[in-house]
Amino acid sequence: MSSDDSLPQQNLLAAVDLGSNSFHMVIAEEVGSELRLLDRLREGVRLAEGLRPEGGLAPEVARRAVDCLQRFGQRLRSVPKERIRVIGTNTLRMLRDAEPFLAEIEAALGVPVEIVAGREEARLIYLGVAHSLAVAPEERRLVVDIGGGSTEIIAGRGFSPGIRESLHFGCVRSTQEYFSDGKIISRDAYAALQRRVRLAIEPALGDYRRFGWDQAVGSSGTIKAIARILQENGRGQRITAVGLRWLQEELLSLGNFRALARLAGLKSDRAPVFPGGLAILAAIFDSFQLQEMRFSEGALREGAIYDLLGRIQHEDSREVSVRGLQERFHSQRERNAEVALWAERIFAATASEWELAEAHRGWLRWAVMTHDIGLDIAHSGFHKHSEYIWRNGDIAGFSRREQNLIATLLRSQRKKLLSVTQIQALGVGVDDLATLQKLAVILRLAILLQRGAGELDTKPQILVMGKTLQLQFASGWQRTAPLLYAELENERDLLSPEFQLLF
Repeated sequence: MSSDDSLPQQNLLAAVDLGSNSFHMVIAEEVGSELRLLDRLREGVRLAEGLRPEGGLAPEVARRAVDCLQRFGQRLRSVPKERIRVIGTNTLRMLRDAEPFLAEIEAALGVPVEIVAGREEARLIYLGVAHSLAVAPEERRLVVDIGGGSTEIIAGRGFSPGIRESLHFGCVRSTQEYFSDGKIISRDAYAALQRRVRLAIEPALGDYRRFGWDQAVGSSGTIKAIARILQENGRGQRITAVGLRWLQEELLSLGNFRALARLAGLKSDRAPVFPGGLAILAAIFDSFQLQEMRFSEGALREGAIYDLLGRIQHEDSREVSVRGLQERFHSQRERNAEVALWAERIFAATASEWELAEAHRGWLRWAVMTHDIGLDIAHSGFHKHSEYIWRNGDIAGFSRREQNLIATLLRSQRKKLLSVTQIQALGVGVDDLATLQKLAVILRLAILLQRGAGELDTKPQILVMGKTLQLQFASGWQRTAPLLYAELENERDLLSPEFQLLF
């Protein structure tokens, strides 16, 4: 191999799906505006199996996961880091004190993990399925993905997801909970799991039926396994209600995990989690009165790659979400566009000294564009209302980390500047603390200058050295903008002692 062969290839993209049952990796080649899939890798890790009641992760399962990702990491060396997404799902959402484990994952793969909320996971799954099928713009589909720790059900049209729900059970967790001895598969336990699934679906069932669907599609390993078993036992090329009834009776007649080896088409690594997955899918068929479901190879990892391609080609779903927040909460868009111009000027002046990167520019801009959305709830404490929306909303395209960072920025836009310790208490990781505090300073000054510097003929120059910011105005500016002068004096006190503001 020549030395050039090990260099990243600029037309490659990759996505890693850290699922609760299996880890998947997909590598694709960008050809014009299209993608050509090159590699698919899968390893059964059963991460959810190691989740302890107190929220920790069993060391042997963590080791199994990291060993897998070190193998994935070797293949990812050919892909530029900025063109890789690593998505964490249900088990990582539930994990407490996850920083050490996430640091091991990042060391193995070379890129950070994006832990996404359930509905964002559902959006990416739908996107992956839609791109893997021949899609008519008006075609409606119901997509089901049964993961290890959660089950996503999405109704959408064309490439656009409509209704997205994430249910808090999957094949690993459900099998552990309802067939806990790992030996007997009882009819009573199986029926109890199905009742639980139907009860969880019931509140949203009317919305799905009103939306409607032309076809049902399954995208998970569980559904792939069920389709394979039905085919190998002469029960048709697709999953049908009749086929599922036959398979359930076969499973319950076998009655224990050891006997599952006699079920033609069931792979040995799927058997330990199969009863829970089958019960979930059968309950979904009953609730939605489905007669047939096809299988799609496309899933979350493909959706993550197509979403990444959209960002590269300036079709970022995050931008759509931010515009949606502005519209929903009646943001003053024209004013905020002016704030964004000030923020960009200050960012450009400070970026080198403060070691700010392009990703930081994005966080700042999204915060600027939505800093006032809390006003739609109440004027008093609106910065806290803006924070709450970002911290707790289902905002498509954003990871939980990104939402938390922007929420903390919005919390920091008024009153005394939050200290690094206070920012950390809001859940911001150690590596982001100093950067976020600097972005908060830029946000605050951009809002203040937009409000007060409009009457000045000459914009101030911005100089920075360390944590000292100096605004250089034209002579006599205090007489032209006395309110700005008063606000800067106040802001100087609010930024001290963390930063020094000179003017």
